[in-house]
Amino acid sequence: MKGTPLTEQIFNYIVEHFAADEATLSEMMQKRAAEAGVPMIMISEEQAKFIGFFLKAIKARRVLDIGTLFGYSAAIMSKAIGAAGEVVTLEFDPLHAKVAHANFKHLGLENISLLQGPALDNMKTMQDGIFDFIMIDADKINYKHYLKESLRLIKDGGIIAGDNAFAFGKLLEHVPETDPDFISVNAVREFNETFASEKSMFSCVVPVGDGLVMGFVKKHK
Repeated sequence: MKGTPLTEQIFNYIVEHFAADEATLSEMMQKRAAEAGVPMIMISEEQAKFIGFFLKAIKARRVLDIGTLFGYSAAIMSKAIGAAGEVVTLEFDPLHAKVAHANFKHLGLENISLLQGPALDNMKTMQDGIFDFIMIDADKINYKHYLKESLRLIKDGGIIAGDNAFAFGKLLEHVPETDPDFISVNAVREFNETFASEKSMFSCVVPVGDGLVMGFVKKHK
């Protein structure tokens, strides 16, 4: 039997009853970002609540956030893992990094380390197996490369997640080359195939937001 489609009414019900704090945080952080001219791109409120819930459930202590933008995902992760944990978040754009820093300071979140610059370059400087959870949510063309590095950086028994698994709702559509999302949609399709076939992961898709692929990584038999 198919699941119940997520209508706007059901989404609003979920946010009102289960993700009100996440919605408030998003609204506050968006305001600061909008004033600085930063794009309004972020995970949805119910997806934010799911990620926070999940991090608490697995007792994550060190997480990697690939794609900071104005810092919403990193803030959600920071609050979920607590002051004793650490969120490392990666952002290419200097303006986005500046706004995210301001948001973190305003929120009093001191367990976030923001590295500005190309994400892959920063990832390649990190030690093997140091993260409990890795979230991939950046430029889609590099998703497969982020996954390769993530498999090295994740701990045995850790979780890798990739946002926008439904490719902005265009995953199964015919997308012409003239569509501005043409390259990204095809990159997501390739990423999903790679993710699903990766033998070291037990993977699934969680239909929150624009779709979240998740893989439990088992490095040793």
